[in-house]
Amino acid sequence: MANQIESLQLQLGFDIAHVSYLITSVQEFCLKHNVKLNYVKEANDNRGCVKLKDNRLYETLQIPKKIAFINLKLKSGKSICLVFDFDDSYSFFSLKGLYKSDYYFKRTYVQNNINLIQIEFNTKICPLGISFMVKPDSIKYYRKLKSCFYWNRLRSALKLDRNLFGRFQIGIENAKEDWNSFISTRTLSDFENFETPKHFKSVFYQKRFFPNEKTIETRTVHSQRAELVRLLKKEFPNQFKGGIKDDENLPLKYKDCASSIKGSQKEFLEITKESGICIYTRGLSNSVGWTLSEFLSQGKAIIAERQDVVFPKALKHNVHLLYFDSTEELKSQVQYLIDNPSEVKRLSKNARQYYEENISPKIYFETLLKQIHV
Repeated sequence: MANQIESLQLQLGFDIAHVSYLITSVQEFCLKHNVKLNYVKEANDNRGCVKLKDNRLYETLQIPKKIAFINLKLKSGKSICLVFDFDDSYSFFSLKGLYKSDYYFKRTYVQNNINLIQIEFNTKICPLGISFMVKPDSIKYYRKLKSCFYWNRLRSALKLDRNLFGRFQIGIENAKEDWNSFISTRTLSDFENFETPKHFKSVFYQKRFFPNEKTIETRTVHSQRAELVRLLKKEFPNQFKGGIKDDENLPLKYKDCASSIKGSQKEFLEITKESGICIYTRGLSNSVGWTLSEFLSQGKAIIAERQDVVFPKALKHNVHLLYFDSTEELKSQVQYLIDNPSEVKRLSKNARQYYEENISPKIYFETLLKQIHV
């Protein structure tokens, strides 16, 4: 339990957008239980991934970017290493994380892929849950966190060759952009504050396109998103709002799907708060995007594409949300909720309860420790 923990060390990796959820929850935990919190820099190169393909394991030299390490020092003198893998892919794992961890938490946790990894590396792999980008209302140890982030981002550029200066310059620019995105993102209080929607019958679906369509998977995801926007605009013209973010990534052939909503994080949350019915579809690699947890936080009646990712506590059909497997099923479920405001309210109540008990950064890290009996 929490009273057994003397101190906590959090080591960031390359990414801060996904890890912001962990930063926020860990800070809440440490403040609540008077646990000493320390941010530490990467001491060694984290290069190396394990890839699962065709039921076989392959080692690669890739750098796992969306990874974080937590070292718990207990009052008994024992240490426990927790690894948090926020990668979109269900088939890539951090090699260092697998060797070092006592518990390895995987965001895109697909059951069929886990057993082989656990046997090979003799480590306990657990579902991480549904995360999202968020920051504490007030960031504790701001300067230390910032210095650790910049160190981890720039150390990979420190290779002595003729491209060092250019690579370092680009690294600084990218790090500044990501850090500014973190400190300007929505706060914990923005998500904890819950409001009854203004329009129970409004239908919200807003997505973006990725920078290129080089892969079949990206083209498939883009095509699906455009198909759903066109369906919703046609079938529910008076209730639907949203579309595809109108930026440089939206091709001309999909311009009819462009949204009038600019798509900033704060504007997205504001529209979510106002809406009664929200629609969720998958990200790349069948990963679970931030929008699902954001919809749950605001107690929406959610209609979600069915997915294979495992959560610590299951999201149940017709309890916390409605799942759909086809566009026709989506259409009928939207109409059903428009015609039945009482169902919107029921699903809304259950969605918010799921958030409060499983996702909220206020309780997430403490709940996780209880699950592994720390």
